[in-house]
Amino acid sequence: MNKTKQLTYIGVLFLILVFLVSCATTGKKRTGKLTILDKGISAWNKQKPEAARHYWSQLKDIKQRLAYIGYIDQYKKTTTDLDDIVASPPKKESKYLSAYRTLHKTYASFPATLIVPKKTAKKMAVMASGRTRALLDKNKIDMAQKIITQATELYGQTKQTKPLLTEIEILTEYKNTEKAIDSNIRKTRSIENFYDKIDGYERVIISIRKDREELKKRADDADLEESKPIAYIDSRLKKKSQRVRLEMKRTLRERQYSFKDRIGEEFARVPEGGKLGSMSLKETLAFQKEIKSNIETAYKEMEAFNRRYPSVIDKKMLRQVEAQKKTLDGKIAQVEREIRTARDIASRGRPVFPLMIGLFNPEKGGKKGNKKSRPAHLRGTIKGNSHYWWGMVSIPKKKLNDLVITMKDNRPIKVFGENTKSGRRIKNLGDLVNRSYKTGYSWPVLNAGNQLPSGKYYIVVPKGTKLKYEGEAVIYSSFITRMR
Repeated sequence: MNKTKQLTYIGVLFLILVFLVSCATTGKKRTGKLTILDKGISAWNKQKPEAARHYWSQLKDIKQRLAYIGYIDQYKKTTTDLDDIVASPPKKESKYLSAYRTLHKTYASFPATLIVPKKTAKKMAVMASGRTRALLDKNKIDMAQKIITQATELYGQTKQTKPLLTEIEILTEYKNTEKAIDSNIRKTRSIENFYDKIDGYERVIISIRKDREELKKRADDADLEESKPIAYIDSRLKKKSQRVRLEMKRTLRERQYSFKDRIGEEFARVPEGGKLGSMSLKETLAFQKEIKSNIETAYKEMEAFNRRYPSVIDKKMLRQVEAQKKTLDGKIAQVEREIRTARDIASRGRPVFPLMIGLFNPEKGGKKGNKKSRPAHLRGTIKGNSHYWWGMVSIPKKKLNDLVITMKDNRPIKVFGENTKSGRRIKNLGDLVNRSYKTGYSWPVLNAGNQLPSGKYYIVVPKGTKLKYEGEAVIYSSFITRMR
């Protein structure tokens, strides 16, 4: 084959290759002519929709012909409605939004090959921008984003749509940030370790501040510092930060208050199991020392807590705790002195727990007014002679506080203000119970402060219908008033 023939052969192969690549790229078989449908589409896009009627009227497929001619008629009617709305916009935004959606639904239903004419697209883009603005001002970000995004895809971007899209992007970032913050708050609340929880609250507060700073800078860079929706959602984050801070402070205060309750609960603690009434002098002293040690530990923890979080200290409550601890220290010392009086212990009988009661250590959750002290407990099983119990009261002078012994059954107990000598001197002592004021199984000693000059009381528990018995001793600010 000579050189000329070779070049001609290569040229033919190249043209064939170009043709095949062209066919592969378009996905259509090249016919060299436009179909009637294509000509109608071209007329719609280059001239106006009505120009396509001439071609589509010639379509042989009836369904196809009716469908495409229908697009022309739909466009004509919808565009007329559009012009009427532009000329006389609805006064209510809800009606304006509804009208826009109806128009957009029609334009969006056309095949993708049919381009919405520029004049119509511009009017729809302006209308979409207005509806987006109205929705953003009502903080309906998701709805606004949907409208402006779909409008931009169908009608193109205008000078109004670009800042709206930027604003929505920033608002969406705010929303996502808020969701992340809410998630972190929930996680923080579930933390069991107290100090880790407080650290978690502080991290949330710091992150909110940083997020707000970054988002506000983005808004300023986009000249959106005057945006009401951005200002609104930023204020939401600010309030959320304030609420988290308040929640953290409340948690800190509750922790601080818990020390007061813990100290009071420790002083009122009762031996576990069957130890009540069966503890030796040595065991009773050891138990009391344990209470004293635990109160000291709680107080030291509170002091460390106050040094760590000085800004949240409730100074009034702190003074109350300090006064309470000082009072309890004195009561504990008094109790220990009484327990060490070994010569009298055997005659007194069994000590109740806590050994001392009074309104200096009121019942947890009690209300002001007719207050009630923490109870002192007694329990046992009588198989022979009566049981003897003793305890201590702390009643300020001139206070008409009442001591009340409440049993689980109706056995007639007696209360004395002096040592019973295990019953040997009981005949010479006067029972202090005011039986005319007995209520149920409660036996009151009215004005107990004057009737118990030594600050100690002695209970005699007789046999009953049951071997086992149980009761408690309580100080009331006024038992009679409370019963009324």
